[in-house]
Amino acid sequence: MRLENVTAEIRPRSDWEAVDLGFALARRDFWRCFAAWWLTVLVPTAAAGWWLWESPVWWLLLFWWWKPAASRLVLFELSRRLFDEKPTWRETLRRIPQAWTRRFFHRFVVARLSPWLPVTLAVEELEGLQGKAHKQRRQQLARRGEGAVMWIYLIADFAAAWYGLAILMLVWMFIPEGQDGVWLSAIESWNPATPSDIPLLILRVVVVCMMLAMSLTDVFVTGAGFGIYLNNRTWLEGWDVELAFRRLAGRLGGAALLAMMMGLAWMPASAGATDNREASEIIREVKADDDFKVHKVTERIPKERNRKTWELPGLGDFLYGAAQVLMWLLAAALLAWIIRLLWKYRGLRPAIGTKSAAAVAKARVVMGMEVSPETLPADIPAAALALWRQGRHHEALGLLYRGAISRVIETARVEIRESDTEGDCLRRVEQAGTTAQPEYFRGITGAWVRLAYARLHPDEVEIEALCGQWPYTERRNA
Repeated sequence: MRLENVTAEIRPRSDWEAVDLGFALARRDFWRCFAAWWLTVLVPTAAAGWWLWESPVWWLLLFWWWKPAASRLVLFELSRRLFDEKPTWRETLRRIPQAWTRRFFHRFVVARLSPWLPVTLAVEELEGLQGKAHKQRRQQLARRGEGAVMWIYLIADFAAAWYGLAILMLVWMFIPEGQDGVWLSAIESWNPATPSDIPLLILRVVVVCMMLAMSLTDVFVTGAGFGIYLNNRTWLEGWDVELAFRRLAGRLGGAALLAMMMGLAWMPASAGATDNREASEIIREVKADDDFKVHKVTERIPKERNRKTWELPGLGDFLYGAAQVLMWLLAAALLAWIIRLLWKYRGLRPAIGTKSAAAVAKARVVMGMEVSPETLPADIPAAALALWRQGRHHEALGLLYRGAISRVIETARVEIRESDTEGDCLRRVEQAGTTAQPEYFRGITGAWVRLAYARLHPDEVEIEALCGQWPYTERRNA
């Protein structure tokens, strides 16, 4: 992967901006992706059609079940073309057997109905992880943009049904006048008393239109998932920062090399051993600090042993049975989506009786830093300013930042998690509103990030301003 060859603008985006990026990538190479999609499913679709020609509904269900194999080829095309690679048709065709068989049981049985499929499929195909590593990476990348992914996954099938109806009406409009006798005869033979007994000709035409509509929507759904995947990796791995440094290195490469050679030429011969020894001692001292202590939390989740046995409806009427199954699947997906939304935004519900948001478990360690109130001084700004004037700059700014996190958890009831990063904490504070003082938190976060990662020390005026503008109510010891 060569980031300098990327053909799209790499920058941190919001969830729906990432979806727009995926749509743009799919539009740019639409016909190539569309052809690759159909090359993957053409043989299985033809074989299923020959076998289930008298049962078009089951033919359509098998086609829908087989869609992830085609999505893999679309991902292959989009990922290669993003980095300015143009795979040949020979390379694309060689990928088809792998798209059919790779992790078959997991992809087509266990995780077939997963609402996060557009993103997890990108993790599975582009990173090649398996087992526990794949699960951890999938959970990490699905955390951002999960709402957008679930909406796209939910809407895609409804959009496909609408497009299928539009294609059917378009085909009907283009039938020459006087040549639609067979179609009209099939419609006239449809008995209103038994609406489920649809003539086979009508069913077959509807199924073919639905297949074409599903292929059109799935190309863009796969593109949207790929866009969210790219955005998540940009947020987590700092691709935009890496690209900026590479461009800077490209401009200053010659001057930097010349300066390094001149420095080496003037460096005394004995300085190397002394510097190495001092560096090793400094490294040991830094690693021995309590800030580098690794905190682990082990949670045991009991396994559910109760399993319900579902009985499939009778197969006497194919249409009725398929409609029942589809209805229950959609109802279950909608219920799961509503429950997840309620759980995700549980902190927004008003307090009832004596219960309040204080009942929510509060984080005690965030990014390896203690944020519980008992680990902080009673007057945080005064303690931080004293540390700064003693020359302990990193400890002073770290105390201010830890204190700000602790106060927004305690006073504003912001649900900051122990796994959150600086960006996650800032986003949660901004979502909490004015009670969490988002303007001040944004300023202290920026100062902390510049010091912790770029080693850029703020001046004393800025520190005094941050201490003097401290907006949170201080805890008083009894």
